[in-house]
Amino acid sequence: VNWLATLLTTPYALPRMDFSEGIPAPSRTLVIVPTMLSSAPGIESMMEALEVRFLANRDAHLHFGLLTDFLDAPLETLVGDAALLHHAQAGIDYLNTKYPGEAGDIFFLFHRPRRWNPQAQVWMGYERKRGKLADLNALLRGGAKDAFALIVGDTTPLTDVKYVITLDTDTQLPRDAARQFVGTLAHPLNHAVYDPTKQRVTQGYGILQPRVSVSLSAPNLSRYARLYGGESGIDPYTRAV
Repeated sequence: VNWLATLLTTPYALPRMDFSEGIPAPSRTLVIVPTMLSSAPGIESMMEALEVRFLANRDAHLHFGLLTDFLDAPLETLVGDAALLHHAQAGIDYLNTKYPGEAGDIFFLFHRPRRWNPQAQVWMGYERKRGKLADLNALLRGGAKDAFALIVGDTTPLTDVKYVITLDTDTQLPRDAARQFVGTLAHPLNHAVYDPTKQRVTQGYGILQPRVSVSLSAPNLSRYARLYGGESGIDPYTRAV
């Protein structure tokens, strides 16, 4: 099916600005990873992955953050919550100390409290991943500060953020990939044009879904990964056909 798709559909490349020398200030971007705070080793792994993404995409106008919730629980707060949150805060503070930014902090933590969900009868992060991203976007536009229980890092530079790159916890960001993403969205022919009457984007792009593939080593991590990893190097999203 993948082979037939390449014969029946002609691919075309989107125009892209050349940001090879750096992302300009008007296109300041935040790379965010929505995730859960579940254990100290998990938090350490997230901090290491965040540092690796930064080292592969160093740019004066590129910031990195974790967007976190606690696991679902029968109570609003559990005994180990404070320790996990402190561990995550210490990790972000350490990265900001290790890699000081030219115009403010590079690394951030945005943590939300649990909310009562009457349908599920459980305390949880409101609307999970979708809710996290909605609250973050509202915060970047000057609101929704009360949606977060803790924000680590000086958010002053984030008032100028124009683009947000969202990654899953296990998604890598290859070298200089962020500049390519931003360069594509910043091109005039790709600018999103919103029609207030139709209440949707009618021209350009409000969201881009880049190609995602399984790394060569990922299927070896577990039997589950081997079952769903498929052929390494083939985009899993093409399976939708």
